[in-house]
Amino acid sequence: MDCDLLIKGGFIVDGTGKPGFRGDLAVKGGKIAAVRPAAAENGAGGWNGAAEIDAAGLTVCPGFIDIHSHADWILPLPEHREILAPLLEQGITTVIGGNCGYSPAPFAPASPHLPLIESGSEFLSERPLAISWDSMDSFLKVLEQNGVALNVAMLSGHGTLRVSLLGKEHAYPGGSEMAALKRLATASFTEGSFGLSLGLGYEPGIFTDLLELEALARCVREHDRILTVHPKALSRLSGAYPLKPLDEPHNLKALREIITLAEKTGVRLQISHLIFVGRKSWPTCGRALEMIGEAASRGVDIAFDSFPYLCGNTTIYVVYPTWFLKNIAQNFRSRLARLRFKLEAKLITSLLGFGLEDIQVLWGGRPELEKYNGLFFGEIARDLGLSVMDAYLKISETSRGKTLCLLHKYSGDANDDSAYRSVLAHPLCLIETDTILTTRGVQNPASFGAFPRVIQRFCREQELLSLEEAVAKMTGRSAGRFGIKDRGILAEGCWADITVFDYNEIKDNTTVQNLEAKPSGIKHVLINGAAVVREGRIIPGRPAGRVLRCG
Repeated sequence: MDCDLLIKGGFIVDGTGKPGFRGDLAVKGGKIAAVRPAAAENGAGGWNGAAEIDAAGLTVCPGFIDIHSHADWILPLPEHREILAPLLEQGITTVIGGNCGYSPAPFAPASPHLPLIESGSEFLSERPLAISWDSMDSFLKVLEQNGVALNVAMLSGHGTLRVSLLGKEHAYPGGSEMAALKRLATASFTEGSFGLSLGLGYEPGIFTDLLELEALARCVREHDRILTVHPKALSRLSGAYPLKPLDEPHNLKALREIITLAEKTGVRLQISHLIFVGRKSWPTCGRALEMIGEAASRGVDIAFDSFPYLCGNTTIYVVYPTWFLKNIAQNFRSRLARLRFKLEAKLITSLLGFGLEDIQVLWGGRPELEKYNGLFFGEIARDLGLSVMDAYLKISETSRGKTLCLLHKYSGDANDDSAYRSVLAHPLCLIETDTILTTRGVQNPASFGAFPRVIQRFCREQELLSLEEAVAKMTGRSAGRFGIKDRGILAEGCWADITVFDYNEIKDNTTVQNLEAKPSGIKHVLINGAAVVREGRIIPGRPAGRVLRCG
């Protein structure tokens, strides 16, 4: 039998979690035609490939699925394949966009608030998008017409929907406005969106009433979609809640709120990037995982995801309390507001074991701030001749919140990563990058090495996970969780999204000093049967991805 490509003699890890085996895989018409254990007597199982890959000594697995990506803000650009090359080169074949409440679609028709969406999402994009769409369907059609370098599935961002309808208004919507919000969400689901994302740590999500969230969660449940949630707080103390003596840790309070939301509505809940910010937040990890496990035992459809680094990208505004954010331009000019913020920030950071000096600038947000790309705020403060606190306020105000940062001490440090290890080893944990990848500034290391790092560090070096378990967390279980059909596993009839790597060589080469190092060990990457990476480098050619629609 003839096929387009025969991958011979590799160690096949099929994405289901089942034990791997040495075998052959045939690709025909963009799909997997056969997966068979290798046998000396029949060679490649009777298949003849127009092209062949000798995978002896290599591992063959499904292409990695990044379930929490922000690449959707880059995909509409003509040069997106070059910008997103690091994702392909680490073995990613599918991304799920629209996370943290931010998505490039849908908008209310003829919305007068598009400038607010564009300015609020500027940190996610390479440059302002030439928006020619409003609905989810029209956005996906633009991607289909232009071509996409990776497979892409979309979530609808609550923040985008809400701002397009209500602008900067944070109050609970009236009946007609709430109905309009649900109509927008419903239309996006019928047009192919896989679910709704909430960014409760950012504007407008951080101000959103629980009644609104409950109504939207019921809407998601009615359409059998998934609700992904960036929680309101990721540390034991947060500006998202009032400071009260002997209060429940804020990250556990935020977790309890969204678990209650899922329990009341029956929605399928995915907790985005479960992390614990600051040394004194790390001990809350055990209780957080207990809460998730207890919810699952009560029948809540719950899971979570995380990235394999002790740092993550976010905006410079993330540390500001809600009262400061509500009138931020005015508060930057107010001596009283600045003093209040300084006192609160000093108290919170001292009680967290995390300081502003643990924040590294990725992109300054304005040309005059570009010289600080890659520097920590302690270094920036010395250059400005200011305290770290005043330097942070100055950069925040100058960039108008556009500075992109890398926060460290997420769930551990070089001396103690036990909290993160507990998160990653949990059976309900899936893998993501959560990276914001552009050509501006320096990049989050997850852009380059997230998936290789899981295999290198947590399989080969630490033996925390078996290879089969790790691959399942990065492929088959991710596809199943979001309802992506015929991808994420190596089985006959599935699309041929395939990553081939050397288990002994695969390595994340990034460091704090070199955030943009390419990984080692990725040999071949195929998307829909087309070769897109060879020997770790992207192959010039047409985009091979597809736009995926739910249902």
